[in-house]
Amino acid sequence: MKKRYFIIGLAVILALPALAELTVDDAVSRDYLKYHGHSTAVINTTQKNIAQIAGEPLEEPLEYEYYGNPVVRFIRRVVMYLDPSVDDHSFYEHDIKTTPRFDDL
Repeated sequence: MKKRYFIIGLAVILALPALAELTVDDAVSRDYLKYHGHSTAVINTTQKNIAQIAGEPLEEPLEYEYYGNPVVRFIRRVVMYLDPSVDDHSFYEHDIKTTPRFDDL
């Protein structure tokens, strides 16, 4: 008799839903992706892709005010030309130009 109750109880417990609701918005949130081991590049790409699909403006990560100064902008572009690892916030942009320009280098 105890064996039957145990088997019935086990079947009921296994049949119950986990009640763990994970929506699409939760699965692509910054925190969820970060805590599941994704890199910041994947997180930024995902957020930018979602913003482009929804047609919403995306906040770029940390753009300083003094980057608008022409002298600072020129020096920064020279540094970006010499060191391509500097982030110029052009990753995943869909403004494709078919003719070559001087800033393609």
